[in-house]
Amino acid sequence: MTKIFKKFTSLFYFLNRFLRWGPVAITAIKIWFNWRLLLLKRKYFLKDDASATALFHKKTAQQLVNIAVKQQGLILKAAQFFGSRADIMLEEYVYSLSLLQDKVPPRPWKDIEPFIEKELGVSIKVAFKEFNTTPVASASLAQVYRAKTFMNEDIAVKVQYPDIEDIVSWDISIIEFLANLWSKIESIIDFRPIVMEMKRNGPEEIDYFHEGQSAEKIKALLIKEGRTHVKIPNIFWNLSSKRVLTMDYIDGIKITDLDELNKYGINSEEIAEELIDLYNMMILRLGAFHADPHPGNLFIIPDKNNGQPTIGLVDFGLTKFLSNEFREQLIVLTSAIINEQPELISDTMETMGFETKNRDYETYEALGDAFLGDVIKSGQAFADQKMLANINVRLSRVLKNNPLIKVPPDVLLVARVMGLLSGMGKLLNSKTDLLQKILPYLEESS
Repeated sequence: MTKIFKKFTSLFYFLNRFLRWGPVAITAIKIWFNWRLLLLKRKYFLKDDASATALFHKKTAQQLVNIAVKQQGLILKAAQFFGSRADIMLEEYVYSLSLLQDKVPPRPWKDIEPFIEKELGVSIKVAFKEFNTTPVASASLAQVYRAKTFMNEDIAVKVQYPDIEDIVSWDISIIEFLANLWSKIESIIDFRPIVMEMKRNGPEEIDYFHEGQSAEKIKALLIKEGRTHVKIPNIFWNLSSKRVLTMDYIDGIKITDLDELNKYGINSEEIAEELIDLYNMMILRLGAFHADPHPGNLFIIPDKNNGQPTIGLVDFGLTKFLSNEFREQLIVLTSAIINEQPELISDTMETMGFETKNRDYETYEALGDAFLGDVIKSGQAFADQKMLANINVRLSRVLKNNPLIKVPPDVLLVARVMGLLSGMGKLLNSKTDLLQKILPYLEESS
């Protein structure tokens, strides 16, 4: 009986893995085939027919939404990330994928209730005075419920999906497979460094002890810096486990809800400026930062006396603590990029862990401009599609002649944050002078 049970379990595991691999692979192949077909049509038949291109992007965006909602897990998280990049993504993708921040179908309570009770070791009624069984938010890896403690404290209970560990593992494997396949047939973008980042960070994102401790560390650092207009929820460790995290409930306005912000007289441009300054400080001064600033994790709490509103940060599953040496190298690199010092850019990048096939100033300078320089030098508050196209053309040319062999993972995480903030800047109609906001943090370290 034991052997039969093990065989049945292995078969069940294989089928579940196939059900995650199959639809994603088929969707990816369909999109690639249709894209290649469109390129051929534009070259030989359609020429500059914009309608065919627009139709392709509209259909592709819907395909991505469908597969993300169906698969959830890291597939959904990746789609949400691109939906947050209003600065560089086409409107068709931003509109469709941004809906995933609010349209994730919740798991049924009958599946979640026993999971919470097993994790906490007590029944819901014993652990909480009140518990609303309708989730207030459903995300890619978990969903959140509103509840009250017996001390009448208003709390949020974040519950991991019961099967998410296997799903994360399977998703990383299919994404890695597709990235490796893509690198063999296409040369315009190499997704493999991004996949490596996902492999490193995936386990930490589903460890709520790590998330809670990270939130407390960042909160303590910000309090020490006197940042009183940032709210990070307190953790209730007696009501938490590795897969259930209980914290203060933040009752705020979603940062991209401009209509609601306007009702309270809150200027979105000022919010964008404050957000950029907050992240400059966390990365360049503290070397510790919340690394997932997408619209679902950022809230604005109006001041009752019409004073400065507070930025609420939630979800510290993706948090980074840089070594002091790396933080200082990042400051030197940023200064070198701004001051257009190719030799210093190359030296610093190599010290940080970048590696190319041949040592070449142009390659490192192009990487530096793609990372930060082009946006700052442009005088814009965020990147845009035209800028991204120019960056890709230059990068493709230099990397074709001198391939990038190694990228330090911490830089990828900083680049991810900068990308998300750029997308947020566009959504908030930012007019921030990025150079002026970053210079004080560079000068204090010089």
